[in-house]
Amino acid sequence: MLLGLAVFAVAAGACIVAPTLPLLILARAINGLGAAIVLPATFAYAADLPSPAERNRAMGIAVSAFPLSNLIGLPIGALVTGLFGWKAAFGFIALVAIVAALLIRRLPEELPASAAARRGYLDAYRTVLGDRRALGVLFVTFAWFAGSMGLFIYLGEFFHEKFGLAIAQAGLAYLVVGVVGVAASRLSSRFLQVLGARRTVILGISAFVLGAFVLPWTVIALPVALVTLAFWAFGTWFGQPGQQMIVASLNPGLRGTMLAFNGSALNFGGVVGPIATGQVLAWGGAVLITITVLFLNIGARALAAWSTFKQ
Repeated sequence: MLLGLAVFAVAAGACIVAPTLPLLILARAINGLGAAIVLPATFAYAADLPSPAERNRAMGIAVSAFPLSNLIGLPIGALVTGLFGWKAAFGFIALVAIVAALLIRRLPEELPASAAARRGYLDAYRTVLGDRRALGVLFVTFAWFAGSMGLFIYLGEFFHEKFGLAIAQAGLAYLVVGVVGVAASRLSSRFLQVLGARRTVILGISAFVLGAFVLPWTVIALPVALVTLAFWAFGTWFGQPGQQMIVASLNPGLRGTMLAFNGSALNFGGVVGPIATGQVLAWGGAVLITITVLFLNIGARALAAWSTFKQ
């Protein structure tokens, strides 16, 4: 976590002083690399906590950072940029990384892995890619985030097209996603204790699918659409702590590698989903997007129910 935050902060500083666009893009790519190091390490740390209650609670808190960052980070970044220019936004995220590193240094040190548990880089990759169950779990994450991010990116367009809202007003729908997402991910830790990870994931994806199914038919009234959107957001983030727990339990000796692959599947879905739904939007409008998202996540739910996940 500290290494990732160091890379993240230094690269953010490099973005501020980059003299040309190619160097700015390079610094931004390295900035993303730092974030990619932090994410699986954070989930691995949470999964290594001694008691199930601590692990579930920590995983819920870690996952809540996703919707919380959209709820708080994006408006603050936009405000800083509006007041002081775009370079100030990179200064803000560098400051956040430094504060996070100081907080992490207060956490207890984890036990080092034994020599027998360590594997070579390529050997670890072969193990993950040769595990059919792991590949099934990774595909669930990919489909889940391809659908969720595909809809998330175009929520403003949906409310603009169907209810005639100005773009600034339509963007307020993201506040609903953020608030409900934080609440759902925190609530999920309690359900993990009672239902187990697999059932919690299936429940979350089911709520997501139901929300995506109903959303196209809510154009009759804006409040109905917002309530349905809240249900969709709840399902999106309610199941994610359980999904991370499932990935963390696939191979305890390769916990970090498994979580890193899952992070890659999450990010890859976040890239492919908006590209695909953008094309769907061009073909058939915002309602067709929700139908596409529905089919993506019906597939994710079916695979989650079929796969032999550990509890």
